[in-house]
Amino acid sequence: MRLALFLCVLCVVPLTLLDGAEPRIATIEFFGHKGVDVAAVRAALPLHEGDELSGGAEAKARVRDAVVRASGSEPTDVAAICCRSDGGVLLFIGLRGGSFKAFEYRPAPAGEARVSNELAALDERLGEASDAAVRKGGDAAREDDSQGYALAHDPQVRSIQLALRRYAIAHEPELFHVIESSRDAKHRAIASQALGYAHQSARQVLALTRAARDPDGEVRNNATRAIGVLAGANQRLARQIPPDVFIEMLSSGIWTDRNKSAAVLEALTAKRTATVLAKLRANALDSLIEMAMWHEASHAYFARMVLGRVAGIPEKRLQELAGNGPPEAIVAALSGKPGGL
Repeated sequence: MRLALFLCVLCVVPLTLLDGAEPRIATIEFFGHKGVDVAAVRAALPLHEGDELSGGAEAKARVRDAVVRASGSEPTDVAAICCRSDGGVLLFIGLRGGSFKAFEYRPAPAGEARVSNELAALDERLGEASDAAVRKGGDAAREDDSQGYALAHDPQVRSIQLALRRYAIAHEPELFHVIESSRDAKHRAIASQALGYAHQSARQVLALTRAARDPDGEVRNNATRAIGVLAGANQRLARQIPPDVFIEMLSSGIWTDRNKSAAVLEALTAKRTATVLAKLRANALDSLIEMAMWHEASHAYFARMVLGRVAGIPEKRLQELAGNGPPEAIVAALSGKPGGL
């Protein structure tokens, strides 16, 4: 059974919004670090696990300066992710090692299309309710994706999502127009999330896949997440989703790109199609291993599942390893060692 996604649309907490708050760092993880001395980078950081994460833009600048001193290059991303059950924040830092490859974006649209005030207000309400549910934790932060669109366990979030579903079905032309042509990234992001709640169709898949290459990170995040939910629930449409875009995205320097593309590929590898698994082994193995080794299973799960399928681990055993570890057994199975079998 596919693990239900957590409400992570808004779980990325910009460090600039942490002024006045005092969350503590639960863990610090890295990606894109092949060939980089991660221990040296970790030692140089001004923040450590257990520290309060505060200071906003200044804290982010200090992290960037430390990474430059230790590695010689700017980090590709510094992402604070909310939250563990104890309220702890996870800090993910992207490095410019051999497992980082710049993800190719499509040109930004230049049109004047905008979403309606009604949809913008609905999106704002959903964001606030989702953020509260994530911080609440437990079942409130879980969701049912079986219909091909996300429905939260939290009743307030769920009611707004159902309203979004009704709106999306009634206003599909608006969503397609905005996501393809609006020069305003915020409006494209709103449309990309709403489009995930529209009628399930080949046109929907095409528009969301194109949006997965949008130059704006929030647009990519919303579109890729919608595709992952859709692919996990609708095998007919999953066969129409091109895996190459998301295999490439696995090596992006942006945490949300890696996180959401892994979710898409977990769905696309469910049938263990040999050609897809071969492409993953050839083009994204290092990135998958890095992600699979993250300590928090909730963020490493999809990468562990994809990696384990590449390694040929039987599904039942793989689900146990992906959820409970140890991830080292999955990595060992790649070379034919018996640890994952």
